[in-house]
Amino acid sequence: MHANRPHTQGDIFVAGDPGYADAVATWDTSVSMRPSVVVTAASVDDIAATASWADARGLDIAVHNTGHGTFTDAVDAALIDVSRLRGVRADLENRTVAVQPGARWSDVSAVVAPHGLIGLAGGSPGVGVVGYTLGGGLSPIGRTFGMAADRVRAVTVLDADCGPLRVTAQTEPELFWALCGGGALGIVTELEFELVALPSLFGGGVYFPGEEAPALLTAYRDWVPSLDERTSTSIALLHLPALPQLPEALRGRYVTHLRVAHVDPRDPDIEATGRRLLAPMVAAGTVIDDDTRVMGPADLPDIHRDPVAPTATSYRGGHVDHIDDRTIATIAAAADAREHPAPTLIELRHLGGAYARTTRDPNSATARGSAFNLYVSAHWGPNGPDGARSLADDVAARIGSGGVGAQLNFFGPAPHPGDLLRLWPDADADRILAAHARLDPRGRLRTGRPLR
Repeated sequence: MHANRPHTQGDIFVAGDPGYADAVATWDTSVSMRPSVVVTAASVDDIAATASWADARGLDIAVHNTGHGTFTDAVDAALIDVSRLRGVRADLENRTVAVQPGARWSDVSAVVAPHGLIGLAGGSPGVGVVGYTLGGGLSPIGRTFGMAADRVRAVTVLDADCGPLRVTAQTEPELFWALCGGGALGIVTELEFELVALPSLFGGGVYFPGEEAPALLTAYRDWVPSLDERTSTSIALLHLPALPQLPEALRGRYVTHLRVAHVDPRDPDIEATGRRLLAPMVAAGTVIDDDTRVMGPADLPDIHRDPVAPTATSYRGGHVDHIDDRTIATIAAAADAREHPAPTLIELRHLGGAYARTTRDPNSATARGSAFNLYVSAHWGPNGPDGARSLADDVAARIGSGGVGAQLNFFGPAPHPGDLLRLWPDADADRILAAHARLDPRGRLRTGRPLR
């Protein structure tokens, strides 16, 4: 074994080795990772061994799975690639699963969806379960069931000495509170969470011309107060690529995309109910494409139709307290690409319902009191990230409300120490810092969003 490499069962790469480039590849290609050493972990023991080896040598540590939420280039750090550790252990009788740190939502769905069960996944099946869940986790069915973080039962994380620590609300209430919503505060080796029963739902999306956005946003504002927590919705202004996998009517178009999920296991004709619920929005614009239908739990990603191919994009999140006429005009003007560069996507996601309720086991998930989640993304142009970064930041600032209220997973990069802590009130930010200090007292964990 080479002296400057840890002793592990998994593959080890340094720059220049065959396989290094694949090991550091991310879904978000705007981030180029360049660690001094990469360990593709073959076991949980490999994770602990690499972390201990790096810590003993004063090296920072970064953890990598799918690369959907990567913010660090990990230069001069040891990178632990957990993407091979995708095990899912289901307890169908008690409706729980325990997943390894590299598990993706598609892995969970494959095991539990045939049984009419589902985890509170997001819009993309390729996203990693751990990062998404511990960042809060806004699901297309979240107004009915809450945040993914609300369903966590236990987190196994490496402690300050790189040993396993099983954290529950009963055994470690402060750490549990911070981990469930506070994001990457430690190196997670297993996550256990509850499933929900969902044999079917009415869901999907309706597409309208982007030019009709002002009228549709106005209709959306007036429509959502009539919806109870059985119905989760969002509305997005999208510049779609000309991809063959899209319906021909949508390829390369600027569109307004209404997303909906209606859950009611007691309804004998949920499709008819769903159509009635959608009627005011369908009447408000010109329908280009309608893919709403009764769907099973495995079809949840079809609601948002998020891209699955790697992409280079910059994004910024925030929150909106009220959709007033000024907000509608600002969104519509920002999304219109005829006279200026426009973001690829501007989305408003209706919160409230189960999102807003205090959970059985309190956690630190952000945006619980917000009315709408705001998300703005912009693809990189030929000049690289600068234009996209400033565009996403500027548009989010012009649309969003001030103060605490943004959702952690959607917030985006926070390169300056303490930037991320603004997502919590001061007292809660102190609790996040205390948990981080306990799990990473020497500040070795590199995330690209430093807390201090």
